[in-house]
Amino acid sequence: MRKVGIIGAGSWGTALAMVALRAGSSVKIFARAGKTVEEINNSHTNARYLPGVTLDPSLIATREL
Repeated sequence: MRKVGIIGAGSWGTALAMVALRAGSSVKIFARAGKTVEEINNSHTNARYLPGVTLDPSLIATREL
């Protein structure tokens, strides 16, 4: 399994992370805001940038590079 890291959890970064996940990669996404990291990891959403979209539960968000 390919490991992918995405820097930025805005709309483009989150969408790119989902594309990589669907292609079979293991993905970690970096976000500056702790609230965004918690939302992605716990609720599997990113309402600020992609409202109404449910993210893959295997997507892992972090604040640490």
